[in-house]
Amino acid sequence: MKRTLAVIISIVIAATTFAQDKVKHGFNSVPYPVIGFSDDLGIQYGVNYTLFDYGDGSIFPNYRHKAVVELSRYTRGQTSLKLTYQSAYLIPGIRFSAALAYNMNPMYHFYGFNGSATPVNRTLDRKGGVAYYDIDRRFIRAVSTFQGSILDELDWAAGVNFLSYRIGTLNPKYGYDPQNSLYNRYVESGVIRPDEAGGGDVLEFNAGLVYDTRNATSIPSKGIWAELYLTYAPDLFRTGYHYNRLSAHFRHYVGIVDNDRLTFAYHLAYQGIIGGEPPFYILQNITSLVVNKTVNEGLGNRNTIRGTLYNRFIGKSYAWANFETRIKLFSFITHNQAFYIATNPFFDCGAIVTPFRLGAERGSSLYKDATKFHGSYGAGLKLVMNRNFVMSVEVARPIYRDDGRFGLIMGSNYLF
Repeated sequence: MKRTLAVIISIVIAATTFAQDKVKHGFNSVPYPVIGFSDDLGIQYGVNYTLFDYGDGSIFPNYRHKAVVELSRYTRGQTSLKLTYQSAYLIPGIRFSAALAYNMNPMYHFYGFNGSATPVNRTLDRKGGVAYYDIDRRFIRAVSTFQGSILDELDWAAGVNFLSYRIGTLNPKYGYDPQNSLYNRYVESGVIRPDEAGGGDVLEFNAGLVYDTRNATSIPSKGIWAELYLTYAPDLFRTGYHYNRLSAHFRHYVGIVDNDRLTFAYHLAYQGIIGGEPPFYILQNITSLVVNKTVNEGLGNRNTIRGTLYNRFIGKSYAWANFETRIKLFSFITHNQAFYIATNPFFDCGAIVTPFRLGAERGSSLYKDATKFHGSYGAGLKLVMNRNFVMSVEVARPIYRDDGRFGLIMGSNYLF
């Protein structure tokens, strides 16, 4: 095994060529078209504009300010607008991040609760005038977070997260029976309660700790980035729901070959309700103390278990893990910009830890189905500019057919 690993590493080193990094100064803008595909949403098209401020270049590849604006649409109806901002220099001594997102999806896939305990029947998925797994959902998110130092590598963090959901049945103009849906079955049976069926507003307050030893903010090749925090959502909007949530993330970047040529990275995560009662529409929202994604939902699809159906595994608490090897293939400089191309074979997995409104005892076959292990595997290609901006294409295949067929994921950045 050691000999095989040594041969692989030798091949990688021998087959790669690298241009010297070019230190960036001042502002650097990156406009590019957004093109993507999702098994759930169809073909994505739009535009993204990213702006970096590197200042005098002394902190490169880190930056002083970063702002992103993205507008995109999918052929199956989803429209989204995303704005993010990050800086450790706007407020002295504070790392600040903020995001605003609007998402309108007139055919949003809703596969029910508890994963495999609710099997997917493909014959009812947008076939024969039936879209059994679709609802109309509109979503707004506004978030801001603040992070300051306690010790050299240990920070405190706090944030505020506003979420607004509007949910209903499909519009008949799409040619499907709006009454024949899993969502309506849940409402009629009381699994989804009348006071939450149409959505609602939530204000979350987050507080916790961040341990960070990364050697770079955007694409680290060594170090640890860990978060542990609590979320409190009081019933400020008189919806009848309030909850406490515990979240934990542990990311480790292991540099195997110098100059970032070969890096092994993994991410272990948990999120669960530890008190109160949440409304059903909040369960798939994954909160974070560092705003890298404007809309971060799971368990399932591109944010957690790549290639699986979107939000396929909804539970009261869930855990997941991502493992990938990041390999630089070659680099070059053109138009005063430094680029490199990389690949990232990966394996993702996860499971619901605590089911949501299941009505089955622990140890029963239904409970075992709900907490079943799920996974996917695949690889991607990355085009990285100035060691910060990443254009990404990934292909993933789920282990179990019921979780999805495959995923072609096109976007920006590494998953973690």
